[in-house]
Amino acid sequence: MLNPNSELPQNLQDMIGSMNLFQAIPLGTTQGIPFIAIKLSTQNDSYLADNAITCEFKPSIFNITYQGENIAICFVQFRLNNSDKHIFTASYDLKNDKQYGDCYDLLAMKQYGLLVMTDNGHDFLQFDVDFEGDFNPHAMIHGARELGSKYDPKVFSEVSFGLSTQGGTPTDLWHFLAQTAPIEKKWYGAMQLGATKE
Repeated sequence: MLNPNSELPQNLQDMIGSMNLFQAIPLGTTQGIPFIAIKLSTQNDSYLADNAITCEFKPSIFNITYQGENIAICFVQFRLNNSDKHIFTASYDLKNDKQYGDCYDLLAMKQYGLLVMTDNGHDFLQFDVDFEGDFNPHAMIHGARELGSKYDPKVFSEVSFGLSTQGGTPTDLWHFLAQTAPIEKKWYGAMQLGATKE
């Protein structure tokens, strides 16, 4: 259902104007359900009006060596309606307690919610997770967090931005992360980025 954005809290109304069409923004957990905000173009208002949205999500967990530090990061990508035209990416700093908690809640692999917004309206959608892996995603992000060093948040931002621009498009990033941290490797990968500490 396409609900008027005026019904949203002011902070979310303000966020709509600054969001792009490929980022996913964690909103925390409400009543045990982690929520993520995404924005669609107004051309896709009918998706909300017609309740015509399906979603899948895919985590990618990394330890990245950069500037002498070990960065612990988890990307989570959301793809709507099985379409490469609608891929949204969130990044979680696993050494940041709040972001780790948000990621932990999502990787419980039970339920999650999306706040899907356009400039014309919004809807809250809830999805069940059908996870068939033979490993515990919580163990994977905990392990990556333990390997991470005590880095400056600016360093995390550099690494997150650097990886998120691989390939140039959200579709390319989806395929890059799927190859680099595939489910056969428990969504985990380790790599080194070029810059070194002076």
